[in-house]
Amino acid sequence: MTDGHERLAGVSSTALFVGITRADESRRPDRLFEDTLATRFADAAGPEQQAVWTEGQGKLFTEAMGDYFALRTRYFDDYFIQACTAGCRQAVLLAAGLDTRAFRLHWPDGTRLFELDQPDVLDFKEHVLQGEEPRCEREVIAADLREDWPSLLAKQGFRADVPTAWLVEGILVYLPERDADRLLDRITALSAPGSHLGVEHVTRSMVNTDQAQEAASASPEGIMGMLSSLWKNEMTQPPANWLADHGWSAAEETLTDLAERHARPVPPAFDPALPGTGRVRLLTADR
Repeated sequence: MTDGHERLAGVSSTALFVGITRADESRRPDRLFEDTLATRFADAAGPEQQAVWTEGQGKLFTEAMGDYFALRTRYFDDYFIQACTAGCRQAVLLAAGLDTRAFRLHWPDGTRLFELDQPDVLDFKEHVLQGEEPRCEREVIAADLREDWPSLLAKQGFRADVPTAWLVEGILVYLPERDADRLLDRITALSAPGSHLGVEHVTRSMVNTDQAQEAASASPEGIMGMLSSLWKNEMTQPPANWLADHGWSAAEETLTDLAERHARPVPPAFDPALPGTGRVRLLTADR
């Protein structure tokens, strides 16, 4: 029987990193959400994998990014519940990673959540989560977003004629502009009127800022190089305009306002009040 540590071999280090930050947030007395399952992913990964992000320079890097991932997670938690309460009974998590929203959010009755990701990620995830009961109807689909994932959605019962709440979180940084356009075209084609879309948009220029370079010096050897090598998003068009070109009406909340609303500091790498910082966009859009 393959154990969790062996299954982790094909799981991206970034997925585990986000899971660890969510576990850390859940232990805070002023936490923005509670994700008790996130700790299980870290435990299943084994001490060597955990140490990359939880000891020495890795710990400093994780702590530096922790507030951002906490704010991002809460923002899209609220988005999903609002969209589904407003009438969407279908929700789709693209590149779901180690996300546990199916198990921890209070979904409206009748909600059906589709989670798509690479087979190795889902294999590890399902192994760790076995025995847990989701709070909605949950469909898990092994799919590569560069291939024909819409047909796999349809086979699992997805309906393009009813409103859907989509989430594109942590994906666009890995996609060249052409692939991002193709992804959004497919989402749009599957979205009935009344659908909603949540998007995180960060460009490569962020990794070249003064603050990012400072974070790199505090990161484990090779980590920032790995993250930079994975970065494919070269889009220069404002994200709201990009969404509008595809038929979506977008609203953006600045990270500064989001942090103030939740009484959290603005993550230094994204603080517009500091010179040489990057910009991240968290947006929701409607059709």
